[in-house]
Amino acid sequence: MTKYVQNRQDITLVLASQMISYGIKQATANNVQVSISVINMSGKLKAFVQMDDAAPVSVQVAIDKATSAVLLQDDSGVFESFVNDGQPAMMTTPGVLPLRGGVPIRINNSIIGAVGVSGSTSEGDLALSRSIAIYANKLIEDNQ
Repeated sequence: MTKYVQNRQDITLVLASQMISYGIKQATANNVQVSISVINMSGKLKAFVQMDDAAPVSVQVAIDKATSAVLLQDDSGVFESFVNDGQPAMMTTPGVLPLRGGVPIRINNSIIGAVGVSGSTSEGDLALSRSIAIYANKLIEDNQ
């Protein structure tokens, strides 16, 4: 049966919720108002928050950054580098937003989901999303 069926791990609501809580604390400590999304391995929204004064546009951008990280199996910023390095045709790739701030969550080198942050600077979004991803990986490692 195993040659016909894949066993895949996916992000849980418990982990996604803890990632959101951690992200809110970090954003508050840095005095930024952002939207934070957590996406499952299929690219579907698992958890989301828009902080009170986060820009309305940050909602969809945060979701799209996380989705891009799942689709690319890498940071969404990798795609931004392609565009900035003279490959603007890459912007036509369906479902991928070429902006920094989407980071995959991995377990045993497999993607189980991703986090996306929008509402700060590009560097701020990336730093916060990476911090959340590191936190998620620590929670996973501590509970194996």
